[in-house]
Amino acid sequence: MDAKRDLLLGIDVGTTGVRAAVFDGRGTMLQDAAEPCPHQAPGPGRAEADAEGWWRAVQTVCGRLRAAGALSAVNAVGVTGQAPTAVLVDDAMRPLRPAILWLDVRADGEARAIDAALGPGRAEAIGGNRMHAYFLGPKLAWLRAHEPQVLDRAALVLQSHALVALRLTGEAACDPSTAMLCAPLFDARAGAWSEPGASAVGVPLRLLPPVIPAHQVLGRVTHGAAVVTGLAEGTPVVAGGGDFASSALGAGVIEEGEACLMLGTAGNLLLPMKQPRFDSRLLNSHHVGCDRWLALGGTLCGAVLEWFRRACAPGVAWDQLEAEAAAVGVGAGGVVMLPYLQGERTPIWDERARGAFSGLELTHGRGHLFRAVLEGIALGFRDCLAVAEESGTQLTSVVAANGAGKSPLLRQILADALGVTLTWSSGGGATVAGAALLAGIGTGVVTDATAGRAWHDAQPGAHRHEPDPRSHVRLDGVLERRRALYAAESAARQV
Repeated sequence: MDAKRDLLLGIDVGTTGVRAAVFDGRGTMLQDAAEPCPHQAPGPGRAEADAEGWWRAVQTVCGRLRAAGALSAVNAVGVTGQAPTAVLVDDAMRPLRPAILWLDVRADGEARAIDAALGPGRAEAIGGNRMHAYFLGPKLAWLRAHEPQVLDRAALVLQSHALVALRLTGEAACDPSTAMLCAPLFDARAGAWSEPGASAVGVPLRLLPPVIPAHQVLGRVTHGAAVVTGLAEGTPVVAGGGDFASSALGAGVIEEGEACLMLGTAGNLLLPMKQPRFDSRLLNSHHVGCDRWLALGGTLCGAVLEWFRRACAPGVAWDQLEAEAAAVGVGAGGVVMLPYLQGERTPIWDERARGAFSGLELTHGRGHLFRAVLEGIALGFRDCLAVAEESGTQLTSVVAANGAGKSPLLRQILADALGVTLTWSSGGGATVAGAALLAGIGTGVVTDATAGRAWHDAQPGAHRHEPDPRSHVRLDGVLERRRALYAAESAARQV
């Protein structure tokens, strides 16, 4: 291929906005653009977004890239996005209702009903994951119970990135990384949609698009999509995958012993595996662009930081909050935080868990609280790593990615909590880089997924954090207090 044409566009449909970036074949980011797409909370435990707004945002960011002269030589497109989402579209590709996001936990009752319908352990045997309101199956069961007319009118159920890929090409698909989060609709071992799972949820299999590899070319940019985005008609578009897996690919993390910390609205500790070791205390999925599986430790990250700033420090600069927290020191002066502001996924899987500060004294101030928030996030990942270690995982290094990684203090706390070297690049772009890599792999511009390491190393502004053994021990002690605090809170809810 002509090297001048070997440019790749990655698009990320995130929880708070859409970002797009153009890379060359060596992983250099040439231009990027972003557009906010805030989601709504129409009720307790609910999180929805205007799916049509995602497509408008894609047009906006592509327009900015086109104005900067960055789209004319794009050779292929990859799209990634938040998952699992319930995006129901009609025959004309129009969303029938707001998308139900991964954050949404309204379907607790439906999750329990599906579990009962399938029988003990059957959901995990099918999909490698336990039943919980987080997954797609319970979300669709909730729609069947409360909005049956929407399901009856639906032509397809899509993920966030799949909607964008559909608008670009007119073709629909799902990849294994996001299909695994559709539990119990996907048979993880067979690699196909599950008839028993669909029956328990109450949806026909016809609503679920074909499952193909994330790097496989799905279709080509249509004339209509070319007009509104500025992409050349006929440009190949790969199927794409979940943002968590794309982040790991863009960070160059594909081998056992490595990990990627995705630090966005959600936080994910991503652990590649050659063979699946399905532990239902964690999230289990498939990698993208390579023959690897992923174990995930999932918790809130950026959402907790934004909540604290909004609730406790409106208008205060992040640098000021960091300085106050750094002055406090490890252990936050005895303050412990449970960061369960929207329930919790791994490893406790408790949608009714709630956040709390414990150990407060009159001598404590805002710095102690913010330090406890940072440590609370980090210890969520440490709690998940402890589960993975039980099955033989030996973590040797971790690469941090995405926005919350801008915090030097959080990065050091993460390194201390996990007990391994942590690296982060100020050049960022792991998720959109992963999407672009998928486009490159699918079209031959990039040889294979191992290019992700070189791409990551090509990003500017590398930072390296070594763990402090004494801080690691102290934080393990804080984790024990946190576990005891959650156990007491959980027991109190049973009274």
